[in-house]
Amino acid sequence: MKRIFLLAVLSLIAVLAYADDVKTANAIILSDNTVFDVSSLSSGTLKSHVKVMVFNDKGLRSALFRAYVDPFRTLTSFSGKIEAGGKTIRKLKSSDLTTVMVAEGVASDAYVTFYEPEAPYPFTVEYDYEISYRKGFVSFPVYYPVISSDVSVTKASYSISLPSGMSIQYNSSKEPEKVTDGKKDVYVWSFDRYPGYVYEHMMPEEQEFVPYVYSAPVNFEYAGYKGVQTSWKETGEWLYSLQKDAFEVPDELRLKVQELVAGVTADKEKIRILYDFLRENTRYVSIQLGIGGYRPFSVSTVFKTGFGDCKALSVYMQALLSIAGIKSEYFVVHTDNEELLSGFHSVGQMNHAMLCVPMKSDTLWIECTNARYPLGYRHSSIAGHQVLLVKEEGGEMVRVSDYPDSLSLKSETVDVELMADGTAVCKGQRRLVLNNVEPYIGFRSLDAKAQFRAIMSGNSFNPTDFTILSVEDNFNDWTSMEPDEEYIPELRICYSYNVKDYAKAAGDRIFMDMNPFAKKLYSDRSPRINDMVINSETTLSDTVRINLPAGYIPESLPASGIVESQFGCLATEVTQSEDQSVVTIVQTFRFYPGRFPKEVYADYRTFARSVSRIYDAKIVLVRK
Repeated sequence: MKRIFLLAVLSLIAVLAYADDVKTANAIILSDNTVFDVSSLSSGTLKSHVKVMVFNDKGLRSALFRAYVDPFRTLTSFSGKIEAGGKTIRKLKSSDLTTVMVAEGVASDAYVTFYEPEAPYPFTVEYDYEISYRKGFVSFPVYYPVISSDVSVTKASYSISLPSGMSIQYNSSKEPEKVTDGKKDVYVWSFDRYPGYVYEHMMPEEQEFVPYVYSAPVNFEYAGYKGVQTSWKETGEWLYSLQKDAFEVPDELRLKVQELVAGVTADKEKIRILYDFLRENTRYVSIQLGIGGYRPFSVSTVFKTGFGDCKALSVYMQALLSIAGIKSEYFVVHTDNEELLSGFHSVGQMNHAMLCVPMKSDTLWIECTNARYPLGYRHSSIAGHQVLLVKEEGGEMVRVSDYPDSLSLKSETVDVELMADGTAVCKGQRRLVLNNVEPYIGFRSLDAKAQFRAIMSGNSFNPTDFTILSVEDNFNDWTSMEPDEEYIPELRICYSYNVKDYAKAAGDRIFMDMNPFAKKLYSDRSPRINDMVINSETTLSDTVRINLPAGYIPESLPASGIVESQFGCLATEVTQSEDQSVVTIVQTFRFYPGRFPKEVYADYRTFARSVSRIYDAKIVLVRK
């Protein structure tokens, strides 16, 4: 008992030493000293010493140890310790680590080695480790001392040591100090007394707040393939050099393509036919084997095996189009980041490959890895993004055109046959346009339970006897679009169900929500720290037609009206039929995109509450 009490006292003393940080932090990076020593274009060593104090479960993520290993890098040493109450309670060694494959369903020779500490809070964990790199680098290790919100940093530094004269490019949250001793050039980034950031609803991108370093050699070597990346043109040249030998087409495939497009004159129709052939005869498998992370499998390999990764399937589709006399271009993109890091021309920024076809009036962007995406649709992972076209003459940076926000729509129309006991029979139609389609691309293939969850998610009651009546889309109508007309994917789902608790009967009255299908707006209650960002405009439209039980009429109906602010607008229209047997509610909500200073968040909170109060409004029926 005395020992437990002593440890508790010592832990309290340790916490008080960082009292200012504890007020907001879930963890504190007490020290992080990471050095990457580059020996040559093909080898280097990463050495790191990290010490983290953890206060709760939320801070545990910052105390995890992770190391990725593959044929290019090896964890050569590891040690550490866990302290609580000023005492070492566990020493760590390599045998404490767990190693697993990076991901299931991936053809990969990459593994992650990790350790998750366990100890009574608060505790301190300390790691010392070394990773050896060989066979070259496209980029140097990325440095993020902070990987989550509510984590502060007492002292952190990242150093890159290079042979004198070796050129480096970087993009970082601050400029480094450079030291030269004649043999080595050392770049040092220091991040001391970083207070951390607080995660907030609708905040700007986290990279605005966290320290980071992206770096890469200008002249590089990777798996024996040398290149230069002082510009996107040079980066594209290197990528092209990896794929130029992949285009050998088997005679059998060439004859098949010629057979498929025989007699077809329109390029659009040829593209559709070949796209259907691609998705019917291939499947996507992520390939991360050595140079395969950048070099695609050959056309012959995909034709023989029937599978490939994004690179291989894009090159395969490119070959199919070429046989049909259609020129296309391979490109790489980052699916999360619209904007690439400025002045940093490393292919390490990209995580996906696709294909585009220059047309007379526009460019057709083709996703080759997901057969469910309709041809011609620029999905949200590429629309508006910077991409690198990979050509024989080098890379070219372009931007994928985006759709107007005004075209985005999600609407719900529900006809409700209400009974006197509060039960109801509902028939609905959900209409989804543009990016709202994406979560439902594979809807047809879902089982009944998954379809039920997709339709009813967020509703305030639990339906029974759920049935999908019909599913209609225009996913195969791309070729019917006029040359100057946008292809806009649209999906309609009709469904029906019974529900026991749509309304509540009490004596001669029935009480119900005006619109139980609406999603309320969320707002933080805490004082705002960061600016607020609304990324895009979208329209949410709900129409609810309630057929009243025989013998009942409306006693109280919510008022029609409009609530509008700089953030958005909610329009409500409530009407009833002449005989008072049907009540119709039409509500349309729009967000207005923009970045708003934190000082106006209180206005947003007021707007959100006003919208929620309208959504919470009640309808009261009374017996005649």
